[in-house]
Amino acid sequence: MGEICRKVSKLCLLAVAAGIFFTAGGAAAQGTPGRMPAGTSVGGVDVSGLRLGEACAAVGEALRHELDGYTLTVRAGGRKYVFRPPEIGWRADIAGAAERALREGGAQPLEKERVFVREEAVLARICADVYRKSAPALALFDAEAETPFTFVRERVGQYVDGAALKEEIGEALRDGRREVRARLVRVTPARTLAKVRASASLLASYTTHYAESNAGRAHNVALAASRLNGRAIAPGEVLSFNACAGARTEGNGYRAAPVILEGKFVSGVGGGVCQVSTTLYNAALLAGLSVAEYHPHSLAVGYVPPSRDAMVNGSACDLKLRNATGFPVRIVARAEGGALTVRVYGQRSPVSYAIESEVVERIPPPDPQVSTEEGVALRTPKEGVRSVAYLVRREPGKPEVRTRLRRDSYAPVRGVVRPSVQEEGAA
Repeated sequence: MGEICRKVSKLCLLAVAAGIFFTAGGAAAQGTPGRMPAGTSVGGVDVSGLRLGEACAAVGEALRHELDGYTLTVRAGGRKYVFRPPEIGWRADIAGAAERALREGGAQPLEKERVFVREEAVLARICADVYRKSAPALALFDAEAETPFTFVRERVGQYVDGAALKEEIGEALRDGRREVRARLVRVTPARTLAKVRASASLLASYTTHYAESNAGRAHNVALAASRLNGRAIAPGEVLSFNACAGARTEGNGYRAAPVILEGKFVSGVGGGVCQVSTTLYNAALLAGLSVAEYHPHSLAVGYVPPSRDAMVNGSACDLKLRNATGFPVRIVARAEGGALTVRVYGQRSPVSYAIESEVVERIPPPDPQVSTEEGVALRTPKEGVRSVAYLVRREPGKPEVRTRLRRDSYAPVRGVVRPSVQEEGAA
C-alpha cells in the first residue's frame, strides 16, 4: 500500500450504522423523557410529537431514501468502479439536531455530507488495481545468433495520484456529481527502447579472407574467432587478445599451419591466429577503440594492406585494446566460408573512422636462390615495403582529423627457384 498508493494520506472515518454517521451532541431535554413540540422539523423532516429516538430514526430513514438511486462512478486507468449505498452514506449530527429540536422546537437545520463509508479501503483498492510497475528496455545479447541483439521495449509504469483522487471524490460527493476521473501519473523508465538500441549499435565491421583449402590454418582461424566471439569490454578496460585466444598448443585445440618466424614462413602450431588478431585490430580502430599494444609482422601479409597487421604469439607479443569510448562494447567474430568478420557493437556516435595505408618505399627482393635439391620447396620472390598508416576521424560539422598511427618496414622474401635450362646446359 505504501508503494502503490503513496499519494494517499491516512484516512480516518467514524463508525457508521446503515450508511449514516451519528455524531453525539449535548444532553437531550435535560435527560427527561418527552416528545417533540408540534411544528418541529429536523433537516426538513417533520418530527412533531415524536420522542427523541423516534425522531432520530425518522430523520435517518429520510436520509436513506434521499440516497436511493445515487451512484458514484470512479474511472481510473481504463477501469470503472461504481459505488452506491451502503458504500456511500451520510455524515450528519442527527442526534445533536434532534436534541435542539426537543429543547427549542421549530425547524432545525441538519448539516450533512455524503461520504464513502470505508474510504481508505476504497482508495487502496483502486490504487492497487491501477498500479503498474515500470520496467526498463532491455538489449538481449546472443553472440551465436545471426543478429546478436534482440530488444525488449520498456514498460511505462503508472499509479493513481491518491491524494488528488481523495479530494476529487470528496468534492463530487458534496456536489452530488456522479462521476470522477482519477489522475494517473505515468512513470517512464530512463532506459527506453531508443536508448538501448543506440547502446547496441554496430560501430564497425572488418572482414579478411582465408583459404579453406589449408585445413589447419582454417581451423585455427575459426577456433581463435570463436574464443573472441561475445567478449565484452567495459569502459576503461583493456582487452588482451592472447588471454582470449589462449595458448597456441595442440592441447588447447590448435593445429600446425604456416607461421612467420624470423622473416621466414615455417610450420608451427597456431598458424592463422594472427589473421584473427589483425582483423580485430582493424575493426577496433574503426570503432574508436584505442590500441595499447600491437606488433607488426616481419614480412607483409596478404590479407590486409601494409601497416594494418597485428602479429601475436603466445609469449612476448600481444594485441591489447583499450575501451576509451566511455560505454561498454561487445565483440562478435565469425569465421565461415573463407571469410573472417569481426564486428564491434556499442554506443552510437556521430564520429566515424577510416584507416589509410600508404607504401612509401618498395624494397626489391635479393636474387633468388637456385636449388637442385629434391627436398627444398620452391618460393616466389616478394618485394618488401616501407609503409605508413593513418587514422582519419570524421565528425559532422568539424574538420577531418588525420593522425599517423604507425610506420613499418616489411622485409623482402628471397625466392627459391630451380636452375633454368640454359644454366643446366652451361654446367
